Amino acid sequence: MMERNEIVLYVKEEVKRLWQLESRPDLEKDCVDFILNQWGEHEDNDYLAYLVVKFLSTLCGDAVSSEDLEFQYQQSLSDKERMIFTP
Repeated sequence: MMERNEIVLYVKEEVKRLWQLESRPDLEKDCVDFILNQWGEHEDNDYLAYLVVKFLSTLCGDAVSSEDLEFQYQQSLSDKERMIFTP
């Protein structure tokens, strides 16, 4: 069983290896903290990757999708049409 400092080092190294947002080292650190708070005794690389996805998924919960953008665009067109054709 790994000691706490070994776990911290392992998680930092693995997150660094998986991390794709090079411009956001602040989020990388938050991700490491998130994983360390979720970490149990018998975890492995698969669980760590799952936790990285879980962390990023929580950040994306309020993200705007292409479908959202299309709806907003169509809505703005409808609003403009109403303004133009409403006496």
